[in-house]
Amino acid sequence: MSSTQINRIFFLILSVFFLFSCSTDSVYKKIKPKTYEVPLVEKMDDGNISITDLTTKQIDLGNEIFLKDFKNENKYFNNVIIKNDQIYAYENNKLYNFDYITGDLISHKDLSLSNDEDVLITFKHINSSFILSFKSGKILRLNMNFEIIWKHEANQKLYTQLFVHNEQIILIYGDEIKGLSLKDGNPIWSEVYKDKPIYQASGGQIASFFNIIYFILPNNSIGAIDLNFGTIHNSKFDDIPIVSSLNNAKDKIHIYENYLTYIDEGKYLYTLDIFNNKFILFKQNINLLSSSFLFNNSIIIKEGNYLQAINLSNGETYWLISDEKISEKSEIVAVRNYKENIEIFLNNGEVLTINNKKLIDITNLDVGKINYISFEKQSIIVYSKNKKNIIF
Repeated sequence: MSSTQINRIFFLILSVFFLFSCSTDSVYKKIKPKTYEVPLVEKMDDGNISITDLTTKQIDLGNEIFLKDFKNENKYFNNVIIKNDQIYAYENNKLYNFDYITGDLISHKDLSLSNDEDVLITFKHINSSFILSFKSGKILRLNMNFEIIWKHEANQKLYTQLFVHNEQIILIYGDEIKGLSLKDGNPIWSEVYKDKPIYQASGGQIASFFNIIYFILPNNSIGAIDLNFGTIHNSKFDDIPIVSSLNNAKDKIHIYENYLTYIDEGKYLYTLDIFNNKFILFKQNINLLSSSFLFNNSIIIKEGNYLQAINLSNGETYWLISDEKISEKSEIVAVRNYKENIEIFLNNGEVLTINNKKLIDITNLDVGKINYISFEKQSIIVYSKNKKNIIF
């Protein structure tokens, strides 16, 4: 055998070994399980999460209602309403009415409010009327006979659900926040924040305190508006050094009593005493998290099978719970209280019940994977990944 052939064979073996090593390494990286670290607790808080509603009913898992003959493909959710023992849903230019007891379809009406390619962003009931917003920027108010009361159209795309407060409709665009009159749909005020680039179209949020609304826009601009005058309200909230990000999905804004809380990048906690216009927490680090939910005076964090509740006024931990029965990869989609219990809803259908800082029960709604949950008075509306709606 010539030296040339030997060199070729040696090179071939070496190449195969190299490729196999890379492949094994790549496979290892793919199958390597994610590890969840124990959340750091610096100090425990002797207090408890505030309970604001003691009238909430317990979920009756044996009395669920499936909306029949209705395939919900709206990706923004919140397009199902319960009002006066009637269930309404909007999908693809049709308004549906279902029986509240059986979930049977009673009727549907073709409305042709928008073109077939437009997407519904918001569907609300307020003051005996329906408010709808679409991705195209079109806003409509309908009476209970589904007739148009007024229409507002804009040249900007809308990706964030509208907010109704003090007889005003608040709209969030990429770099603008605008107020419309609920009565006639006419613009009342508008503020534009063009100093920052728009990394993502969605992501705007609003929290209200009497006549003041605090907001974050999709371009990471923050501020406040006095709705009585339609003017900018200056406060220490403007001083938060927001971390600009391509995705601010983990940013959250929340108000409980006189405390305004902002979570930046899901990592930094700010709490502002609105009355004194002073921060009581400023850029305090909280544990990394897979998901979280702001509930009354707490932020509830889930990481693997760990649950942690943190006091928003001092950053201390109310409780830290670890249980192997909690699904590691699930995320929090909603939180409510049932009497003295805190109920945490996960996207795998589990409901975790916390009482006296202990996990006392885990039940499952048996509806498959969940995209979103909304609460309508004593009812729970579940938007499942299989495009079905179930009401408890």
